[in-house]
Amino acid sequence: MIRSAGSPWEIRFDWTLTALMLGAYGLAIFLSGLNDEERSTALLAALVTGAFIVVLQALPRSFRERQLPGEVLAVTGVVATLSAVWLTEAANGGYVLLVTVPIYFAATFLGFRIGMETALLATFGYVAVVILVGAGWQDRLVTVALYLLMGFTFTQARRLLLLERERGEALRAASQVTSERIRRLESAHYLLVDLAEVASTNDLSAVSVAETALLDLAASIPIQAGTVVDANTDERIATWGKVGDPAEALRYPIRSSDRMLGSLLVWPSDGSDLDDHDGVIDATLASAALAFDNIQLLQTVARRSVQDERSRVARELHDDIGPALASLGLGLDILVQGHADPHVRPQLSLLRQSVTDLVERVRSAVAMLRREDTTTVTEHVHRLAAAIGGGPPRLVLDLEERAAIDGTTATEVGAILTEAIRNAVEHALASTIRIAGYVDASGGKISVVDDGRGFDTDAEYPGHFGLVGMRERAEVIKGTVTITSGPGQGTTLTVQWGT
Repeated sequence: MIRSAGSPWEIRFDWTLTALMLGAYGLAIFLSGLNDEERSTALLAALVTGAFIVVLQALPRSFRERQLPGEVLAVTGVVATLSAVWLTEAANGGYVLLVTVPIYFAATFLGFRIGMETALLATFGYVAVVILVGAGWQDRLVTVALYLLMGFTFTQARRLLLLERERGEALRAASQVTSERIRRLESAHYLLVDLAEVASTNDLSAVSVAETALLDLAASIPIQAGTVVDANTDERIATWGKVGDPAEALRYPIRSSDRMLGSLLVWPSDGSDLDDHDGVIDATLASAALAFDNIQLLQTVARRSVQDERSRVARELHDDIGPALASLGLGLDILVQGHADPHVRPQLSLLRQSVTDLVERVRSAVAMLRREDTTTVTEHVHRLAAAIGGGPPRLVLDLEERAAIDGTTATEVGAILTEAIRNAVEHALASTIRIAGYVDASGGKISVVDDGRGFDTDAEYPGHFGLVGMRERAEVIKGTVTITSGPGQGTTLTVQWGT
């Protein structure tokens, strides 16, 4: 027999079909000898059924299971086996049993419709043959029932096995998906482990990377000062030496592929020419660019994680706490309308107003959490601290940001603080700068205090517009900037906004 690959139950059905054919055919030949049938009739019946068996066994299962060839084989088998029953006048039980072969074949390999059609064809054909030969069909009802029962039973068995195979394939597919997911999670786990190890070093600190690059350059080429500037914020990341006028500096871009990450500004030593040191500068900037690129990738992952958590909290506030507060407010409205006690109604009204204010605060919090620009005042301050580095001056932070504010306010406040700290470093020559205050959803107050040489707040300083710019920025956020200072007394700048 030519067999093709298939599921285990298909292979077992095929072996059962072979056993049924050969067993029934052998029984028919044996009974032909016992019944002393006419030799020519017995030989013809054996040749007809034998030819069908040879053809069915010779064809590959993949070909037999196709719809059209399978239907032709099933009908041919019924005709061939019923012909043998007719030739032997329905007296040979082997040929009567052989009629079940095309029924079994159609039911197990071709489906319910073809299997039942084959069973009905064999049943009606067998009844017709019995009537034609006058064998008394009433005595053959068991055989008729056998044909019909076999057709129905094996078509249902095939259907159940196909359903089981589909279920198994679905489970295997789900298992593959799960295995792939586990593989990705394992890969992510190992990457995070490696990232945690790298994060414990200075390779993921922009300040450390920039400081290292500046120190390497200072040790290799003749420069008196240098600074690394962030491309996005134009803020100084790290500084070495006493920087001068940016217009007098040599600027080198820090790039990764086609993306601008920052700039290196260096002030050559007096009379020095850096053209001969381009190779050293390029090599130093190449390693710095790769480090900065890694830092930006890490920041992207961190921002995505933070934004996902913000979105989760926003959903909980919007879907759970918000409706609960609205229901509480509705209940208080009913109590206010229905309560007659003049001493209680004002208290209920006050409580209702508090709930209304709380609902508005929840809505504002949800809107703030959904906001894309999530830069905070604290982040601005930390960038300033990174720009100063280890000092001098020494920067002391005592800032409490209780709630994130909108992006415009954070930007304006950050710019005011930047200008205040720049003045303390470059003009006041302070040794210590202290940033203290608080930031809340409704407003904030931040003071920048330095121990520098101070200045006369009533005097005019032509060509210096920093204080004017800070006050203009404060007006944008409906805030104020106050300055307290005096010669030799240090300076205190306070920015306040909101309530």
